Amino acid sequence: MINLRPHHGMCIGQFVGSGYSDEFTANMQRIIERLEACDTQNIKLVCHVDDICGSCPHNHEGICRSGQKVMNYDAACLTICGIRENEEISWRDFKDKVRASILETGKLKEVCGGCQWIDTCLQNMGINY
Repeated sequence: MINLRPHHGMCIGQFVGSGYSDEFTANMQRIIERLEACDTQNIKLVCHVDDICGSCPHNHEGICRSGQKVMNYDAACLTICGIRENEEISWRDFKDKVRASILETGKLKEVCGGCQWIDTCLQNMGINY
């Protein structure tokens, strides 16, 4: 099972092959490939360092240095999608909830407004910012 921060549901959908480092980017690509290879696979939604964070420079010995900022992203995603922390859900169902509840309703900035990657995501979605 893959542990996934809820806000990473947006990151995965907008991933264009760049990131904090080559190691981070390669790890992100591996996880995306695993998820897409079997989109019925269950994931566990966690509000702490997850499998993607393993190669993140903000991950310091299993604790996210971005702290409250990313916790707010996770909380917003959970609330808007109507799901709970530690819920196990199929990747397909989670991806569909993120798309329908956040991406298609224009709520990406509401969830990820302070993220350093927001412009990349909006550009990838074809939204003028």
